Amino acid sequence: MKLRLITEPARDLASTAEFTDAMAALASGVVIVTCRLDGRPWGMTVTAFATVSAAAPTVLVSLGSDSIGARAITATRRFGVGILAEDQLGVARFGATPGAAKFLERFVEPDDRSSASPVVTAALAHLDCELSDAVQVADHTVFFGRVRAARASQAGTPLLYHQRAYRALTDHPSTERSTTCLAN
Repeated sequence: MKLRLITEPARDLASTAEFTDAMAALASGVVIVTCRLDGRPWGMTVTAFATVSAAAPTVLVSLGSDSIGARAITATRRFGVGILAEDQLGVARFGATPGAAKFLERFVEPDDRSSASPVVTAALAHLDCELSDAVQVADHTVFFGRVRAARASQAGTPLLYHQRAYRALTDHPSTERSTTCLAN
């Protein structure tokens, strides 16, 4: 796999402040992207995560290209995604601390052989991914991962991020559940 680089002249673009203010309006689920660094579990908290395809289970995550995690994923071609529960605020903050070593030994299941990537204990779900493609855009790399194994908890509510703060999900008065996506 060759890393593709997408560059464009930075003309007529919104300012960083305008863009981040606008994006703060979007509520996102909080995940921790896990990998191995020198054989040890490492993790970074992100909200830049999405499903790409269910037919051929594929997800994407976006990480700073110069980050330790991005370099480890490029080298090992493996990563995991732990979807965090609302009571995992400590894990989220640990993985989001700028400049800190993010070794996850105290937050992961010991030697879980069902996954090639570190599994965060009590996460709502874990996806074990093999890198299928990576695209560098500006100062970030978007990693596409084929999901090799997936498991989900049947209990718990997700941790969310909105308006630059962690949030908990509250039920909307409507109890109707939708199984379709309007974008499809």
